[in-house]
This record gives sequence, C-alpha cells and structure tokens, in this order.
Amino acid sequence: MKVLLRVLGDQLPGRVASEIARRDTAFPRHSGSGALLHWQIERLSSPLTSACLDNTPTRPAIVLIEAHDAAVVDQLWSPHSRDYHAICRSDRLDDPPAPVIIVFDRELPTTHLPEMPGIVTDWVTGSGAMQDLARRVIAALKRQQQLIEPGGSGLALAAGSRHLCHAGQSILLTPSEVAVAELFLARFGSVIPLDELQLLFKLAGRSTEGSNMRVTMFQLRFKIEALTRCHYTLTSAYGQGYVLRHGKGGDAAPGPGWPQRQAVASPLPAAR
Repeated sequence: MKVLLRVLGDQLPGRVASEIARRDTAFPRHSGSGALLHWQIERLSSPLTSACLDNTPTRPAIVLIEAHDAAVVDQLWSPHSRDYHAICRSDRLDDPPAPVIIVFDRELPTTHLPEMPGIVTDWVTGSGAMQDLARRVIAALKRQQQLIEPGGSGLALAAGSRHLCHAGQSILLTPSEVAVAELFLARFGSVIPLDELQLLFKLAGRSTEGSNMRVTMFQLRFKIEALTRCHYTLTSAYGQGYVLRHGKGGDAAPGPGWPQRQAVASPLPAAR
C-alpha cells in the first residue's frame, strides 16, 4: 500500500525522508494487517491549493506543512488561499480531503497557537517531533479507515467516501450499503440476526420490508464478490440472518475492467 506524503517546506521533506530511511524508523513498514507500507514523499510549492488535498481510498495522502511560527496559520486563513476551503464541504467530493498536519520546528506554548482553519486536522511541535508525527499520520489514516486493522477481514471501508476497499481497488457503495457493510466488517464471520438488520434499516429511515433488505444484501454481495474476486462473500444463514465470510475465489472474478465489465453473481438465498 502506497501512502503519499505531500510536504510543504524547505527542511521538512529532508527530515521526513531521513526518518523514513532509519532502520528503527517511527514510520511503520507494515500496516496492522501485515501489508507492506510504502511511504512516498512529494514536495509541494506554496501556496497550498485544493489540488494538494486530493485523496483516494486506494492511494491515501497526507499533507505536512512546515512551520517556524504561527504565521503559517495566518497564511492558511488568508483570502488568497481560500480556494481549498470548498474541498471540506461534504457535498464537494466523494472522497474526503487529505488530512493536513502542521509541523512546528520548535516548541510553541499553547497560548501562542491561533485558531486553526478547518482543513488542519493535527499539529506537532519541537525539533524532535518526527516520532510524534509518524503516530499522528497513522492516526489520521485510521480515522479515515484507510488502514486495515489486525484480525480484520482484509476489507476496509472508507465510510466518508462510501468506498469499500480491497487489495488496492475500491468500489462505491450506496448509503444503505455503507451502513450494512460497516456492521458486517465489525463482526466478520458472525451471523447478523435479521431483527438487528431490520433495526439498522429502521434507524437509517429505510424500508424494513423483506424484499428491500434482500435487494440490498444481493447488491452488496455482488459488489463484495466483484471487488475481491470472490475471495469474500455475503451469504444467508437460512432463517437467521446474514454473514460476511471468506469465499472460494472462483471463476466469477471480474476482469481488470471492473466495474465497466461486471462479474456475474449468483442469487442470494432469501432469509426467512
């Protein structure tokens, strides 16, 4: 998995690169699931623009801004730098913007820190802040659900952008499918009872009729199998509920043109 570190500043790119290159670096080499993490540094030039905040579930990005004092915060608030503020609106993009972390090169009293603009998600201070920065970067990725936790199913859900991710690929879910997928991923391998699913649909303002639930389950199963080449599937525990589990990885796997060339999914048995 590649993580893009977009770095704005003169000294910060070298400091981050040196930390990553260290044998005992604070930037982990593997995600919680054991997948390799590749840290890629990209230098940014001032001023920061909305394009710097582009972010996708399959190639997550973090923006790091070097700061010597609180003046950099004033620059982020300045009128000529405001075009990136539109990217923070939920209706602006399907994908959430890349987290922004300000790295102060010296300790600053909290009273000297001005109010941060909405795009700033975190900040670190001090000349020895690289270990703390690495922890903040990982925390930001986890908040956007772009790292797979140990013991998980190998699937990750970026709920904010409604993308289900697996092996560097992703697929867009409907709002109803997101709520259901989140429940199944949290309890992978366990049967989710029908009454619990009905309550979930009711709380989401969706119809709890059996036909509506079956259609949602069928569509979600189709997308899971297409995305994972049938290595994961959603099946019916007859009369009890549904369960997300490992599949067979069979011949119904989609080709590289997915979703343009869709896989053929078998019908999902109805739970009664």
